[in-house]
Amino acid sequence: MLTVAEKTQKQTLQIYDCGLADFRKVLQQQHQLRDKRRRNEITDTVLITEHPPVITLGARQSANKLLASRSDLEKRQIDVVDIRRGGGATAHNPGQLVFYPILNLHRLGLDINEYIRKLEAIGIELLELLGISSQRREGLPGLWVGDRKIASIGVRVSKSVTYHGMAINIQNDLSIFDYITPCGLNGIKMTSVYKETAKSHSMPQVKEKLAKLLIKHLSNINKRDKLPSWLHRPLPAGETYNYMKNLLNSLGLETICTNANCPNRGLCWARATATVLILGNICTRNCKFCSVSTGKPLPPDPTEPLRIAEMAKQMKLKYLVITSVNRDDLPDGGAGHFRNCIQKVRRQCPDIKFEILTPDFRTCRQRALETLKDALPFVFAHNVETVPSLYSVARPGADYQCSLNLLKMAKQSFDNIQTKSSIMLGLGENNDEIEQVLKDLRNAGCDRITIGQYLKPSNNSLDVIEYVRPEKFDYWKQKAVQLGFNWVMSSPFARSSYLAEQENTLTSMADI
Repeated sequence: MLTVAEKTQKQTLQIYDCGLADFRKVLQQQHQLRDKRRRNEITDTVLITEHPPVITLGARQSANKLLASRSDLEKRQIDVVDIRRGGGATAHNPGQLVFYPILNLHRLGLDINEYIRKLEAIGIELLELLGISSQRREGLPGLWVGDRKIASIGVRVSKSVTYHGMAINIQNDLSIFDYITPCGLNGIKMTSVYKETAKSHSMPQVKEKLAKLLIKHLSNINKRDKLPSWLHRPLPAGETYNYMKNLLNSLGLETICTNANCPNRGLCWARATATVLILGNICTRNCKFCSVSTGKPLPPDPTEPLRIAEMAKQMKLKYLVITSVNRDDLPDGGAGHFRNCIQKVRRQCPDIKFEILTPDFRTCRQRALETLKDALPFVFAHNVETVPSLYSVARPGADYQCSLNLLKMAKQSFDNIQTKSSIMLGLGENNDEIEQVLKDLRNAGCDRITIGQYLKPSNNSLDVIEYVRPEKFDYWKQKAVQLGFNWVMSSPFARSSYLAEQENTLTSMADI
């Protein structure tokens, strides 16, 4: 076997090119490597290969649908192998790129779903390099080009160690799929890079591109992926920044800027703006995308509204964003404290405008909205955060429909207000899911939307699955405008309250 990346990543990830190799022999190699990885005798390893014609049948018997007899397939020199990976029947032949990661998921800090999204992210980036835009589909591991499947995933995990893997159709003969129902799904059409683009590729060069992506996504050195160039921010500094820091400390105020490790803190504080975090800095939930501490919070501090009012007065604020942790322990979810803060600040600064970014008031939505009526006017914001398929991973204590209902109820309850929400990209969502969230928000009457890049705020938070390029954020900005949002901020550094005071964001946001 020829080592592709052994020299540069010897201690973290071994990548071997097995060439055109018999499936059964490579399967035996996987088993041997899996056992060695369990015993910690080797580091994480990936086998890259192509196979002579073979059909493999997975562990899910109902998805193993052969459309020809085994004897007929044998006559056509197509091997048939029963294996124990997930999924159903699939096929391999020369010109199809196959790779088998033998990884310790515990070492990487990944669960099986996160691992599959990692494989999909690798495939998406590789196909982009070959001129193909591919997508995920919820509940169907693999990659698609429209309604055509271009990549399949079938994995198995034993004692935290993975084997089997992913197959991507580059320029293979697709007629082999005529002998099966791919993955047991009727009506699936298979495609390849060559079929979509009519361009041939050097398989050794494609393997080199894949090896670089494997190192980027799976090696221990790059476990905390280096940020791409468009995600660099200057370190917080400057006279105004220091003034803000000292003022907030002197008044004993919390901000989401510090508690959520926001990358915009330096720029915001240098502009003398900050998002106040009320009701303490301990949350009653444990969302995996967030770095705010979880536990049993203290009762609301009755002096906090006065301290916020003093800050607004000293800073001569024209626009103030107030947010809070989740307070499921309070009968009104903290709505009364939001109201008190606004009223105290308004007495000190009558002309100030407000935006409140609230929790979902899970069990007390109607009561909370009734309480907040006494604090109008304000922009009412509540973040859906991500697509519904990722809630169980990223936002387990929340409910997508509950968040939509809150935004809709706020729009109907308050006269002449703007409602607002936010979504993060890079957690493993696909384009169809993002677009559906935007449509759902508009159907709920949401007026404003922020779309930004998820960045891992702490070691215990979810890993970034994808760093979305700036031009993709431009695409989503245009899509949001087309759907009818009247205030759109879409860029890698866009956050719920970043530049919230701007009256119009439909112009270019290239510099944010």
